[in-house]
Amino acid sequence: MPASYRVYKDLRDDFEARIRILTPEEGGRQLPPSNGMRWDFQYALDKPARCYMHLYPDFYDPTTNNSWRELPLPIDEWLYARLYFFSAEARAFHQQRIRCGTSFYCVEGSRIVAEGTVTRITGLFEER
Repeated sequence: MPASYRVYKDLRDDFEARIRILTPEEGGRQLPPSNGMRWDFQYALDKPARCYMHLYPDFYDPTTNNSWRELPLPIDEWLYARLYFFSAEARAFHQQRIRCGTSFYCVEGSRIVAEGTVTRITGLFEER
């Protein structure tokens, strides 16, 4: 399990989303990611595109509510994830913008590697 996952597994997530990891043909990753990696966050409607602070997804099985343990994660399937922003500044900024139904991209470097839609706001407005 990646070290970053161990850091946030005990935190209250900020929101939940459906995420689809793009195929290599769509410009996505050549190798599938594993649970606990870090991505940059980009709102789908931002023109010009702008990336924001790091986002940590914890993919889970919605039928059991357990974190996804299989490695690697499947590509080109809709997966469910709990998402975390670590920075207090990032959390304050996103409180103004994230709502249910907000579309976003997960970015590595300058490449969009996944697309998602917010399904539920959870702990984004709670103190940490």
